[in-house]
Formats: sequence, structure tokens, C-alpha cells
Amino acid sequence: MPAPEAEFLDLVHENAARLRKIARVYTESAEGQRDLYQDILVALWRALPSFNGEAQRSTWLYRVALNTALSHERKRAVRSKATLSDDHPLWMDGLPTPGAGLEQKERLDRLYAAIDRLDTMDKTLVMMYLDDASYAVMADVLGISENYVGVKLHRIKKQLATWLEDTLT
Repeated sequence: MPAPEAEFLDLVHENAARLRKIARVYTESAEGQRDLYQDILVALWRALPSFNGEAQRSTWLYRVALNTALSHERKRAVRSKATLSDDHPLWMDGLPTPGAGLEQKERLDRLYAAIDRLDTMDKTLVMMYLDDASYAVMADVLGISENYVGVKLHRIKKQLATWLEDTLT
């Protein structure tokens, strides 16, 4: 396997959960998530030759994936005809089986519904926070200070807690 293909597959496998999380945060339906995931994979493949090592791979991946997610709706009409089948290894790796952890799925659905109410920057911060990104990486990706990342996350957590509490009552 040529080096670029191996590098791409390694990058995708190392970040599969992160990429699926981005797709889940920025789209609601399972079909939309698959479409966005595919678009992110295509964008990463196309951008891979431009990765010059100035940023960390994870920061670079976030930028490519988030830019793709944010422009996803605008590109809906020009989707690629290539699709990943349901049993493709790049899509299936680690996905829960139907019926597994129904209660956990319901909690996650409530969390994602609350996250969906946030504005774009706040969604991005929450997604990166859930992905254990450092404040430095979040600041670098979003072009804000690390202090502001902390302030924003504190406010977002309070807002999400309020919204989640409201859904339980």
C-alpha cells in the first residue's frame, strides 16, 4: 500500500470516534451523519498532501473536519456519488449494535439535542471538550485565547445542565 494511503487509513482509524462525533454534532439524522462523515473523509484525503506538520495532526484534522461540517449544508446539492456501504470497515468500526444500551442512547440523544441548541462556536467547543482536546488545541483551532476557551466552556456547561435538567422535569 502506498504511503499516502497508509497514512490516510491510520489517520482515519486513530480519529474514527472523533470524526463520527463531529458528524453527530452537526447533523441530526443517521443518513445525514453518514453523508457528513463521507464528506469529511473526502476532505481529509484531498487535504492530506497539504499537511506540512506546522500544526499537530489532531489540530489539522479538527480544522479540516470542522470546516467540512460547517460547509456541509451548502454543499448538499453537489454530493459525491460514492457512498460507504453499511458494512464498510471505515464506517462500522466501533458503532454500537442496534438495541445496545438503550438507556445510554436516550441520555446521549438528550445531550446531543441540547448541544444542537448551541451556536456553531459553542457546539465546536463542546465537541472538542468531549473529545478531551486541550484548551491550547481548542484555542488554536478556533482562533481565540485559552482563557476565553475556559470562560466559554464554563458558560456552556451551565447552559447545557439547565437544558438537560429541563428535559427531565
